[in-house]
Amino acid sequence: MSTAVTPLSNALDSLERVAGDLEAEGPLKLKGALAWGWHAVGLLAYVRLQPQRQLFDAWVQDYLHQGEPALQLERDARWEERERLSFLELLDLLSAEQLSILKPEFYQGWQDRTSRCQGLRRQMAQIVGGSVNEGQRTQLLVLLAAYHRLIRLPAGVVLDLPSTRRTFPALLDLAALLVDRSTPEAGALLGALERCRKALAA
Repeated sequence: MSTAVTPLSNALDSLERVAGDLEAEGPLKLKGALAWGWHAVGLLAYVRLQPQRQLFDAWVQDYLHQGEPALQLERDARWEERERLSFLELLDLLSAEQLSILKPEFYQGWQDRTSRCQGLRRQMAQIVGGSVNEGQRTQLLVLLAAYHRLIRLPAGVVLDLPSTRRTFPALLDLAALLVDRSTPEAGALLGALERCRKALAA
């Protein structure tokens, strides 16, 4: 029997896993919190942006297709990361308009890259109701670097766990920014984020 999983129920499950991992200690629990935290951010961003995909140029729309829910082996086993916005690209787009560009090669079109980037950032801020400031972005880059080292790269890594953990509220703030308060799931999502905050403060 098939089971349907919506992006928001998937995001809620991820945030609850973040809270559970933050309530524990150790580098491998931080790994779990980072993995599920960034996973939730990706889902929440998709939910906010996908309904507005027609506002963007075609090359951005390509990252926001609604997709076919049913699992298809030939297609889904061959899926690659470049078929969605990377977390670095997403962070770049959600940054405050005047901040430096994180990935210049991402921006396409006839406009210069700075103008294209700033225009997209304005669109993003209008859709989600805010943007990421410089201090938040610095902390999010620390968390993204830790995510890549612990989860995406096969090499060993040395981390300052207390320092990395102190930056974690920036990821929770980003997730909160992306929660659509008009959805029935908003209360549960915000409640899970509050549990995460309490775990960090304990």
